[in-house]
Amino acid sequence: MRRPCTSVKPCSIVRSAPIRCTPSGPAGSDTHPEASHTGRRALRRRDDETTPPAGTRRMRVAIAPQGASLLANALTPLRDFPDFRALWWSTLYASSAWWAQNVVLAWLAFDLTGSELAVAAAAAAGFAPMLLGPLGGLLADRIHRPRLLIGAQSLALGAGAAIALLVTLDRAEYWHVLVAAWLVGMSMAPLMPTRFTLTIDVVGERRVSSANAVNAVGMLGSRMVVPAVAGALIATFGADVALWFSAAWYIPASWPLLRIRDERGGHAAAPGAALGEIVQGFRFALANRALRSLLVVTVLANTFAWPVILGFLPVFAEEVFEVGPAGLGLIVGVNGLGALLGALGIASLGDFRRKGMLYLLATTLFGLALTAFAVSGVFALALVLIFIAGTGSAGFGVMQSTVTMLLAPPDSRGRVLGVLMLSIGVLPGAMLVQGTVASLVGVAVTTAASGVLLGALTLMVTASSPELRKAG
Repeated sequence: MRRPCTSVKPCSIVRSAPIRCTPSGPAGSDTHPEASHTGRRALRRRDDETTPPAGTRRMRVAIAPQGASLLANALTPLRDFPDFRALWWSTLYASSAWWAQNVVLAWLAFDLTGSELAVAAAAAAGFAPMLLGPLGGLLADRIHRPRLLIGAQSLALGAGAAIALLVTLDRAEYWHVLVAAWLVGMSMAPLMPTRFTLTIDVVGERRVSSANAVNAVGMLGSRMVVPAVAGALIATFGADVALWFSAAWYIPASWPLLRIRDERGGHAAAPGAALGEIVQGFRFALANRALRSLLVVTVLANTFAWPVILGFLPVFAEEVFEVGPAGLGLIVGVNGLGALLGALGIASLGDFRRKGMLYLLATTLFGLALTAFAVSGVFALALVLIFIAGTGSAGFGVMQSTVTMLLAPPDSRGRVLGVLMLSIGVLPGAMLVQGTVASLVGVAVTTAASGVLLGALTLMVTASSPELRKAG
């Protein structure tokens, strides 16, 4: 019998990281047991060779591995899982298409009608299919997931190409914009639950938090860059070129999916059985106390916070801070940067306990930061606060899907995520209500009150739901 190594020798460079010799690598590592003697000799040799002769060198060597370790943790899913790499590139391209289409369709709606209400209606048409989330979740559980993603993206590509052709031929009307926005929204109904479930399929439960955060980094990066490019194309070449540009992103979004295998295969269900399976997803989501609390917080955030981010920032730039389009770009960009860095920070954490608690704290921060932003009165301070709100929104978004997937049974994850999408479906109605209230009392008062309500109600859920606090 091989005698286990029990020696513990502190590292002479990073004092807080002892090196322990074990006969084999940790669970999930690639270390082979037959290499254990070689590994021990390498550890002893590295310990001797890296002892620094001077304090200056000691400090320089100690700091570098810590920063490198954080970056390595953040990039682990991309580095270690080829299928996730392919899915990440697909998500990046599809997200770029979605952001570009949103910008161009909104501009086209206003250009054709001159009505702010028409723009809001087009946005609502794009979000309305979220209410079909349970059906999209069922498809994610029953159909070959990479093929389902390709099919959904093809629908969005077709809708984008059709409206681009109509604009090119100078035949576009406002109702065409509504139909195109609705079809793109329809593609999102299966896209979101399918991407999330496929993510946990390829990386496993231990890495799903980091993987979701890395996905968010890609989506947020495209949000910061692509809309500006689409706007520049509209100004320089016209809406038709911008629409072709936005639709074209769906083509490379499908290529990487061809290499991903879905070991489950896929099978169809009879209509009656399909309805029963959707109901089963609802029953599980509502019977699980942690999931029920998570859905409540999701509804709260999409009622009080996201209408501000998606609809009120131009009003703040023009009427509250009086900084014009350039200031609006700063507000949106700084908010996106906060979300991007927040997602990257979560990715660097790797696997950790109490993910539900992070979800609750991030949502509370999101709401309170929006309140402070609304009452700040000073543009420079407002930029700091909208950055903090972006960080909170990243924690909310990443942990929302992560905790949902970890709580749901593996064979029902798509349907439970579909229920989550249904909760997000309150957003179009909330935007209309918030807009009406803002027209009566002002955007700053509406935002401040909304942020306080979100923060206070989320704290109430935190206090009353130990199950969600401990989840994940």
